[in-house]
Amino acid sequence: MSFFAPVPTPVLAEGYTPVLRRAFDQARRIGNYALVQAAVHLLAFTSGILLVRWLPQREYAYFTIANAMQATLIMLADIGISTGLISIGGRVWQDSHRFGELINTGLAVRRKLAAVAIIVVAPILYAMLARNGASLNYALLLIAIVLGGFSIQLSIDVFNVVPRLHSDIKRIQTIDLVCAVARLFLVFGLIYFVPAAGLAVAIATVTFFLQYLLLRSYAAKMVDLRANENREDRQEIIRLIKTLAASTLFYCFQGQINVFLISLFGRHTDSIAEVGALGRLAMIFTILMNMMTNVFVPAFARCHEKRQLLKLYFLISGGVLLFSAAVLAGAAFFPDQFLFVLGTRYAHLHRELLLMVSVAVVSAISSALWLLNASKAWVAGSWLYIPLTLATQVALIPFTDFSTVAGILIFNLISLVPSLLVSVGLGYRGFRSLSAAVG
Repeated sequence: MSFFAPVPTPVLAEGYTPVLRRAFDQARRIGNYALVQAAVHLLAFTSGILLVRWLPQREYAYFTIANAMQATLIMLADIGISTGLISIGGRVWQDSHRFGELINTGLAVRRKLAAVAIIVVAPILYAMLARNGASLNYALLLIAIVLGGFSIQLSIDVFNVVPRLHSDIKRIQTIDLVCAVARLFLVFGLIYFVPAAGLAVAIATVTFFLQYLLLRSYAAKMVDLRANENREDRQEIIRLIKTLAASTLFYCFQGQINVFLISLFGRHTDSIAEVGALGRLAMIFTILMNMMTNVFVPAFARCHEKRQLLKLYFLISGGVLLFSAAVLAGAAFFPDQFLFVLGTRYAHLHRELLLMVSVAVVSAISSALWLLNASKAWVAGSWLYIPLTLATQVALIPFTDFSTVAGILIFNLISLVPSLLVSVGLGYRGFRSLSAAVG
């Protein structure tokens, strides 16, 4: 059984064994995917850098806060749902009607969680914007645009499961490329003339709507979107929500801890802008996470033979480690080249750059392992990283200067270690459980 879905390839020269032919096919497929994704993320990176260079630091600070809170909303509305869609979908994706039941069940549960998320996050978003100098009207405008984009993303993340589990990489890439080009044109054509955070967030919302239209059109052809919700799917998703609720709620704060802390303790809004600008450089890891989400994790979810599963696990995690090491070395030896793209306002952040990339590296490794574990529902006991992380952070408080960007990044870096260790432990236990089942 191949790790990935078969793709059409030219006939290879005689003498190639089936194993080599299969390896060639998959290498070519992954290589093509990586090239297109590199182009997509180069466009996204360019859009982000234009925002860094053209938005005044105060406006970029507002944009950073809005982005952080939108990400928090998405996490709160997704507790266990994506995990359920992938793990259940890995078993039913070939049945159009059954897959449609799963998709509609996921959408229904997600909308209910979204209502709760808005009630919790909207006041926090307003408080953060107001504390950093946003007027009442401007803060309310930003909140409205953020919630508009959030309502669209609710469906995007669910419909995304359809091409992922069908391994329709070409369609995924086409949608990503179209949306990246559209966003770049909007940023390039508007932000230079109207450098405002509200417009930057609105452009992202328009791009989300385009992505939604494209994904829904594709999903309607592949699954039965008129299917009723499935009670068993709902029960399994709710079970996963209960299992993952504590860790996800905690991660909502931890995932945006840089912005939260610098907003509360920073001396000025420029510090928020610096954190957001450095985060743009860490976007290089979105290429890696995109490949994980769209290629490797679905393949891992579909694989049910222990030896192949173990091989996939080590190949994927090893690739993540090598990529992370290369990026970290680049930031250590060529900081000026990294910072040049951000502009002169951020050229002094040498130490902060290395710290931000280190945070991104540890986070990427931990996230990759978590995605692999979650695709097999190896998540029981994941709550352990909460007390471990809290204990670590409490121990760090007396030694941390929360008023500086460097101090907060060091705090964040060390705080990520427990989640990495827990992800490793969950993977180990998952494979042990497979051995026991076989035995």
